[in-house]
Amino acid sequence: MANKREEFRRIKEVVPGSIAEEIGVEPGYILVSIDDVEVRDVFDYRIRERASEMLLAFRLPDGQIAEVELEKDEDEELGLVFEDPIMCNCTSCANKCIFCFIDQNPKGMRETLYFKDDDMRMSFLTGNYVTLTNLSDKEFERIIGYHLSPINVSVHATDPVVREKMINNKFAYKLMPRLKKMIENGITINCQIVCCPGYNNGPVLDQTIHDLAQLGEGVLSIAVVPVGVTKFREENGLVKLELFNKKTAGELLDQVAYWQDYFLKTRGQRIFFAADEFYVRAERPLPKAEEYEGYPQLENGVGMLSERDAAMTKGIALRKKHLPKTFSHPFVGKRFMMISGTDAAPYTEKFAKDISLLYNIDLVVLAVLNEFFGHTITVSGLLTGGDISNAVLAEREAGRGPDVVIITANMMKADEDIFLDDMTLPQFKERLGIPVIVAECEGSGALKALDTFLSMYKGVED
Repeated sequence: MANKREEFRRIKEVVPGSIAEEIGVEPGYILVSIDDVEVRDVFDYRIRERASEMLLAFRLPDGQIAEVELEKDEDEELGLVFEDPIMCNCTSCANKCIFCFIDQNPKGMRETLYFKDDDMRMSFLTGNYVTLTNLSDKEFERIIGYHLSPINVSVHATDPVVREKMINNKFAYKLMPRLKKMIENGITINCQIVCCPGYNNGPVLDQTIHDLAQLGEGVLSIAVVPVGVTKFREENGLVKLELFNKKTAGELLDQVAYWQDYFLKTRGQRIFFAADEFYVRAERPLPKAEEYEGYPQLENGVGMLSERDAAMTKGIALRKKHLPKTFSHPFVGKRFMMISGTDAAPYTEKFAKDISLLYNIDLVVLAVLNEFFGHTITVSGLLTGGDISNAVLAEREAGRGPDVVIITANMMKADEDIFLDDMTLPQFKERLGIPVIVAECEGSGALKALDTFLSMYKGVED
C-alpha cells in the first residue's frame, strides 16, 4: 500500500516516445525512490533525473515494488508527468495582503478558489508569483540550492515598512536579502508589483524600481499591474482601496517611461513594463509588440493586447493569401458572437470586419459586464458562465442573438471545462442551445479556432 507521501508521486501520464515509456512505466505507477532515496519534491526530482545512471523504484497498482536500473544521456528527461505537479504539499500563503483577490471572493464558491499558494516550486512550474515570506530560512536555502529558475516574485515594494503594511507579514523585510541570495546562486527573477494608489505608487514605486535595478541582470523583468477590486470588499471586511483613473494611470505610465529609458541606457532593454489596463485607463496608445521584448510577463496581462493585435494582423494577412475558391460551409452569413471583457472589446472589434470577410460570416463582439464580481472587474478571464450566458440571452431577446458563440479558454479553469461560478461548459452550451467555440486567448487563437470549426484555411501557419 502506498503511504501519503508516495501518493504525491503517482504518475498521471507517460510522455510518448520517452525513456519511461521504453522501460514500461504506466499511468498509475508510483515513483518510490531514485537510487534508494525518496524524492522530496519536484525540485529534487528535476535535479536527480539529470543523472546518466540511476536506480528507479516504482510501486505497481497491486502494491508490489519494481526496480529498474537505467543508463541514459545526462540531462535527458525521463518523461514522467505526476498527478501532483510539485510532488508534495503545496505551501499555503499566511499573508493577509490588502489587495488579495482571493479574499475578495464571495462566499459559497468551490473550495479550490479560496486556496492561496505561496510556493517557490509552483512559481518555477506554473509561473505563479511568490512573496518569499512563507518559508523558513532552512527551506529557502534548500530550494535555492537546486539553482532552478526563473522564479516569479511578488515584490510590491522594497521599502520594508510599506511592504509589511501591504502584505501583513512581519517577515516582509526578508525580500531584498533573499532576492540577492537567489541571484548570487544563479537564479533569475521576474518581479511583480501589484500597485495600490496611496500605498506603493509615486515615490514608493520609484524607490522599488531603483532598488531592483541595483540587483543587476539577475532581474529579468519587472511588471506593474493595477489592483483589482471586487464588489465584495466591504462585506468581507476588507480595507477600502482606490482604483486607478485616467490621471493616476497616466502618472504611473510616465514613471514607466522614465525607467524604461534608464534601463535602455544601462542594460539595452526596457526591463520594466506596465499592464495593459493602465493604457486603457489612461486612454493612451498601447506600445508596439516589439517594445515588450518577448513578452516576459504576458500571463500577467502585460502586452497581451499588443501581442494579440500583432498576431491577428499577421494571421489575417496570411489567410487572405489562401482565400478558398468557395466559401461553402454550413454557417455562411451566420452571426458569430465573440465574447470579450470590457477592456479588450474595442481592440477585438477592430478585426471584426476582416474576420467576417475571411470566413463569410457576420462576426460581432460582445463586451460582457462582470455582474458576478462587479463592473470594476473588466478582464475576460474573470467572467463567469452565468454572466456570459445572460448577456448572450439578452442579445437574443433584443433580436441580436448569435448563431455561434466564441469564448476564450482563459474564461475556464486551466485543467477543466468549468467557469468560475461552477457552470460547466456542457451546461453553458445547453443553456444557449447553439454551438460554442473555445479559442485560445493569446495570439491568433480566434482565427485558428474558426479554421477548425469551419474547416477552412487548412495548413496556414501563423
